[in-house]
Amino acid sequence: MGCSVRTNRHGYLAFRLYFDGLESHEGTKLRATAENRRKAEARARVIDQEIRDGAFDYLRWFPTGNLAARFLPEREPALGRIVTVRGFFREWSAVEGSRRAVTAKWQRNRESYIRAHVVPAFGSVRLDELTPKHLVDLQTRLQRQGLAAGTIDRVIHSGLRGMLRDAELAGYRAPDLGQLFDRRFVTRLDRGSDVADIDAFTEKERERILDWFSRERRTYHAFVFFRFWTGTRPSEAIALRWGDVDLKNQRIRIRRSRVLGEDGRPKTGRSRRDVVVHGGLKKILRACLPRRPAPEDFVFTTPGGAPIDEANFQRREWLPALRALRIRPRPFYNCRHTYISMLLAAGAKPLFVCRQTGTSLEMIEKHYGDARVDAVHLDRMIRERKPSTRGETGTLSVTTDDPLPSKAKEPSVFYGLPEGAGDRSRTGDAPLGRPSQLLP
Repeated sequence: MGCSVRTNRHGYLAFRLYFDGLESHEGTKLRATAENRRKAEARARVIDQEIRDGAFDYLRWFPTGNLAARFLPEREPALGRIVTVRGFFREWSAVEGSRRAVTAKWQRNRESYIRAHVVPAFGSVRLDELTPKHLVDLQTRLQRQGLAAGTIDRVIHSGLRGMLRDAELAGYRAPDLGQLFDRRFVTRLDRGSDVADIDAFTEKERERILDWFSRERRTYHAFVFFRFWTGTRPSEAIALRWGDVDLKNQRIRIRRSRVLGEDGRPKTGRSRRDVVVHGGLKKILRACLPRRPAPEDFVFTTPGGAPIDEANFQRREWLPALRALRIRPRPFYNCRHTYISMLLAAGAKPLFVCRQTGTSLEMIEKHYGDARVDAVHLDRMIRERKPSTRGETGTLSVTTDDPLPSKAKEPSVFYGLPEGAGDRSRTGDAPLGRPSQLLP
């Protein structure tokens, strides 16, 4: 029984409640600073005392909290208020307190999804009159418009579902979400992207891009170079501080990400990692190292010294660069695909790639499964191996110059790349080598 203050995974303060056999985590819009924590803890002490005295009124403190629906039938006679999809959307998108706390980026995205796709489809329909057929018809309509399966799922299963949940918490008559999203009729269209979705840049394209930024937009050259040669997500690279960079030991700590001008935690738990820096990238970072950098100074900034905004960089710098080079447009995020594909093609162990890039083995196997040694290379490897010292038919000898990584040997090339890795005009061949160079 009681109330305490904690920090959620987005870096905001939240109240943790235990009362009447219930447990709830109630988010706030207060960043986890010392001053805000003092304010929150003062409120938590009052709530805690009310809980102990048996005088705690949940709806008075958290009128749109996670447990509001449990208490509203007894407290709020307006539970049966009727509103159309368009009517509630206007209120929901305009009043910040009418929805549960989510990240600013996600709130902006789901509002955009509903405004562009849901309201035009059935904005005049009452919330409580929505049926699975409405959702199936919307899926079909969006498919005909050419939207990707993942986007359609975000519109229906994330954006719309979230708005309907908030409508119920706000006291409006809303449909039962379990019945509305009946899996017999309303199914997710995105069954997982296939290998074709991993649209990496070629080694030649990568070198042309780096050369262009070196000549035309020198301010951003180190930033683009870093992305191509670490596989970090854009938000991770943008959030990087000099206090996270250890050039002496060639390690970089990834402990945060930056989206819409706010720092937060990395995407997943495994995204908190130490990235190995090869020699070529070490030289690039050392060249842009200030004389006396403060630990909280951003590593990569705009020409004016401000933190980089991902959307602005993509629109103003990245896409114009690809157009100037006549390279097929692809998102800036695909630098990550390029790095992962390059490591796997060079023979790096998937476990190392996972730790280096903060992804999972399942993701590597599912999306990068084509980056493997082909049959021709395998035949050459077996044919040119020395005979086994045991003389047993069909066995391979163990040699110290094994060209392929094995469980017994961890190739040093993947734990500290050559000094020339990533240098202009030789980046594609020098750093890790092409698959043909790693095999006999």
